[in-house]
Amino acid sequence: MGGAVGQWLAAHAPERIDRLVLANTTSYTADPTNMNNRIKAVAEGGLAAVADGVMVSWFTADFRERAPQIVAGIKDMLLATPVEGYLACCETMSRLDQRDLLPRIKAKTLVIAGRHDGSTPIEASVFIRGQIPGASMTILDASHISNIEQPHDFTDALAGFLTQR
Repeated sequence: MGGAVGQWLAAHAPERIDRLVLANTTSYTADPTNMNNRIKAVAEGGLAAVADGVMVSWFTADFRERAPQIVAGIKDMLLATPVEGYLACCETMSRLDQRDLLPRIKAKTLVIAGRHDGSTPIEASVFIRGQIPGASMTILDASHISNIEQPHDFTDALAGFLTQR
């Protein structure tokens, strides 16, 4: 959700954004079917109905095997999320289309993508980078939550971008 908010804010209040990092995000949901299915499942069975599947989409199999305690903590955080808020976020994402905002973004922008991210595939990041003038892109060997799965590489990319002159 942060990426969608960041895009909107950078386009509508450019004076508030000097540098923009759009990590593991999209500007457009072409097919809302998956999101609508998730809405139905959560409405009927709560977050427990989707939590395991979400962990599969958020982290690679290798990371889930290497760091089960971290994944369990993230899953617990997801399960503690208020259902109404989660459903509202899913509804928003099912209708997301901010493609027309991207060329209006003037802030220096870094797009970070996870090579194995099924939620927001690299193509979504490539599109964003291509539409924001001067944007750069970094691809990490991770899935959707790349800052947790590859914390050192994520931090290196972020720190390098934020400290450039």
